Amino acid sequence: MKGHMVLPSVIVARSLLRKPVFFSLLGFLFVIYFYSSPSPFCSSPSSSPDNYPFYSTYSPPPHPAVAMPSVRISAAEETFDRKIYGGAGDKAHLGGFTELDLMGISPAVWTLMLQYFGVKSMLDVGCGKGVSTTWFALHGVDALCVEGSHDAVEINLMPDKAKQVVEHDFSRGPWWPSKTVDAVWCVEFTEHVGRNFHANYLPAFHQAALIFVSHSHWGGWHHVEVHNDVWWKAKFQAHGFVYSEDLTQMVRETAKKEKQDNIAAFRGQNYNAQHVWTTMQVFINPAVASLPQHAHLFAEDGCYEGRENGQLVHKPCGEYVKRDGTKDSTHTAMDPNFLPLEITPEQDEKWKKLIQTSLPPVDEPPNEI
Repeated sequence: MKGHMVLPSVIVARSLLRKPVFFSLLGFLFVIYFYSSPSPFCSSPSSSPDNYPFYSTYSPPPHPAVAMPSVRISAAEETFDRKIYGGAGDKAHLGGFTELDLMGISPAVWTLMLQYFGVKSMLDVGCGKGVSTTWFALHGVDALCVEGSHDAVEINLMPDKAKQVVEHDFSRGPWWPSKTVDAVWCVEFTEHVGRNFHANYLPAFHQAALIFVSHSHWGGWHHVEVHNDVWWKAKFQAHGFVYSEDLTQMVRETAKKEKQDNIAAFRGQNYNAQHVWTTMQVFINPAVASLPQHAHLFAEDGCYEGRENGQLVHKPCGEYVKRDGTKDSTHTAMDPNFLPLEITPEQDEKWKKLIQTSLPPVDEPPNEI
């Protein structure tokens, strides 16, 4: 219409709406707003399907976690027979714990985790009194232990319980470590936690680059989720974790060989990590594994030494004395930050002594499975 004036802002708006890049930018800003906005579910202790804690598969939980200790019961309320299990005052769903379960203990696999996988930080989910976690802590790993049983926390063996042990009951709500870690070790835990509470411990798994997790094929104290390998594989893959058959078999074969080698453990028994060599699965979490602070993972030496029985043999890069006695310094030495932690016999002995001392006297039956 003659004399009609179009405002400059309208002209700009029309121009932007004709450009596809405008809609891309608008969508990008919406994604940022969505993932940075506080979630109404994060602080809720409920684990009902309508109130699952918010977290993204590809980003850490947006808020600090709050540990929720288990709710204690009195001796009068405890009507069940614990048999070999500890956990006096714990509710039945916590599953109890044992003084020593050799079916979940594998120094050979733990050594593989440090030397091959390059693990330098870890979280033990359902750590009991810390038999496994202390091995990592005493071998130089930044280790954290989370456990629901108050009784187990009270007698936990970690060197600095105030900083290294978290008491949290995953049936009460979610929890996760404040920073990402190289690995989660989770043995004798998943079968005890109903799938209505899985959303409470999965955020902890999402803070790890690698997940080493077992499950059970048989019944036991509060075994409420007994499934085959396929079920658990699908369950974790549905939450963004990438299953590795190669790494799973590597871990299982390592534990199986440890058993076959008849290596002495405790109380005249040998290592036999049956939970590990039968059901442990290894998953990769790309969202964390790809972060710069975890670039040291997979720490196998990369320089070629030769082959033995058809297998590739590596050597450290940098100045190296070859088999014939000559020196090879043609390759740049690896950054020390990318080298695996060293394992010494003194560390092994210190851990074995700690565990042995924690067991009841020989004239008392130990709580063993």
